[in-house]
Amino acid sequence: MRRKYLLLCFLFSIAGAQAQTFQVDTITKTGPLNKRINLVYLGDGYTAVEQSKFIADVIAINNQLFNTVPFNRYKEYFNVFAIRVISVESGVKHARTASDCPSAGSHPVSNPNNYFGTRFDVGSIHRLVAPSNMSLMNTVLAFNFPEYDQALLVANTSFYGGSGGTVATSTTNFSAAEIMIHEIGHSFASLADEYWAGPQYATEKPNMTQQSSASLVKWKNWIGSTGIGVFPFNGGPGWFKPANATCKMELLNRTFCAVCTETFVERIHTLAPPLDSYFPSNAGSVPVDGVTGFKINTINPFPNTMRVRWNVNGLLQAQNTDTFTLAGSSLSNGNHNVLVSIADTTELSRADNHLSLHTYNVSWNISIITGISEPEIFKAALRIFPNPFANDLVVQYELEKRARIGIQLVAADGRRVQLLDERNQQPGLYRFPFSLREKKLSPGVYFAVFTINGATVARELIRLE
Repeated sequence: MRRKYLLLCFLFSIAGAQAQTFQVDTITKTGPLNKRINLVYLGDGYTAVEQSKFIADVIAINNQLFNTVPFNRYKEYFNVFAIRVISVESGVKHARTASDCPSAGSHPVSNPNNYFGTRFDVGSIHRLVAPSNMSLMNTVLAFNFPEYDQALLVANTSFYGGSGGTVATSTTNFSAAEIMIHEIGHSFASLADEYWAGPQYATEKPNMTQQSSASLVKWKNWIGSTGIGVFPFNGGPGWFKPANATCKMELLNRTFCAVCTETFVERIHTLAPPLDSYFPSNAGSVPVDGVTGFKINTINPFPNTMRVRWNVNGLLQAQNTDTFTLAGSSLSNGNHNVLVSIADTTELSRADNHLSLHTYNVSWNISIITGISEPEIFKAALRIFPNPFANDLVVQYELEKRARIGIQLVAADGRRVQLLDERNQQPGLYRFPFSLREKKLSPGVYFAVFTINGATVARELIRLE
């Protein structure tokens, strides 16, 4: 998140003539700043008397953004704010230096004293509108809202234009919301235009590739559904896109194609994990003659596609509920484990690593004698491939902190097929091959069981003929 780079020491180091604070308005607040994605709108070319117009323009754009898939599904993951930046003069600069400028009568030269120097004709393209002074914009963000994740700039002119660099920018043209949403595709999700913008913009992106094979292309899981294929760029030989004139990254007033939608969903989950809080959050006692209550609070999409599973000692006890109770009288002597696992099963993502990257777990170790331990939270960044498999498997995972790890392959009848002894491991990326050629496994269902600090995560695998 960008907030990581705007530390207080930086604020003090740049405190000077350019530092200025402005009024910050809350447009939408769904949760704590450190547990949500914070969108921050700024204005340029709005004078002091035009600040009400700025807020109205922001609300109009923002309302349309959150009526667009997938943002309408994930509203609760976002906070939205607006910084009332005051310009001396109204409007956006236009030097008429681009070869494709419209006639002087329809869009004349202008040079208002706006705050960030936002102008047309950037890169010799008339409609490319961007701030000239990014350093000043970074300073304004640092002093007024350092916790931002994505900045959006609204340029106060009715002429058509925008850009999608670090900051998503649009003018207040009647297509302002559509422009901004398209530009957010660039700035927030690193998407490419799906029209040919020129060889200087051609690079591997989630929705742009030089791979032409439907079986190998990065969006292969979507091929043949919702109009997704491998389509050549018109004018861009050797480059391919997933949709043909049906995606907002190519034409305004369209929806995002399935591939671009998936990219947004993956980005949202990367920035804002769905687990808000959990209870108990501290060590405590176990009432032998009573029950212990466990609870989680999650940020749910709409409709709710969040899958919740409660396990005790590796066995599923309850699912799709945010509370779970455990009777102390049911516990034998020794150590026990309660694990809750949370994952978004949305149909908007078919990414192979969606569940491995975005499954979140909280684990409590329990003993009648010593009570409930401090809970541990970890992300199961676990991949097991190929699946289905024939002979060999690879288990790959990444630890965020030191942990005790164990891995085993188990048949559907509970028989252990392969075991990696438990071991303590430092943070880092690990990869273990399981060679099964000598095991002569029967076709059918198997389970890879991954244990971290006593908590268990299982993945279903299919053995081919």
